[in-house]
Formats: sequence, C-alpha cells, structure tokens
Amino acid sequence: MNGLQRQVVCGGAACGPADYAHALAQWAKVELLKEKVKARINEKHGAQLDSLADLIVEVVTERSQSSDAQARQDEKLAEAWDELGG
Repeated sequence: MNGLQRQVVCGGAACGPADYAHALAQWAKVELLKEKVKARINEKHGAQLDSLADLIVEVVTERSQSSDAQARQDEKLAEAWDELGG
C-alpha cells in the first residue's frame, strides 16, 4: 500500500503501520456492523422490502414504457404535421 492510500485510510494524515492497521480494523468493524444491521432488517422487514422493491420495479418499468409510447406518439404527430406541410 502506498503513502497516498494510507493517507486516505488515516483520514488525510500520514500514518505508520500501526496506525494504518488500526484504521483498517476500525473500517472492518464498521463493515461487519453494516452486514449485521442489514441481516436484522431483512429478518424483520424482508417481506415488506421485497414487496416495495417489486412495486418500484413495476412503476419504473411502466414509466419507461409510457415514456417510450409517448415518444412514438409525438414522432407520429410530427410526421403527420410535416405531411400536411406544417
């Protein structure tokens, strides 16, 4: 690991191997805590979150499709207008 990478891990300050190891341990601890929190949330609210994710995908898909349909309709209207000498 180069000095710049150590500075990023050590909050912008130069740090030695012991400080770097401590910073890595703190980072790993936070990552592990995030994983545990995610697991607990999934245990408690997994079904609700699955339903919400499904709904989000459905809404985004519908908006995308309706946006495409709107664009096609606009194009047809523009072509028809041009044909009339618009």
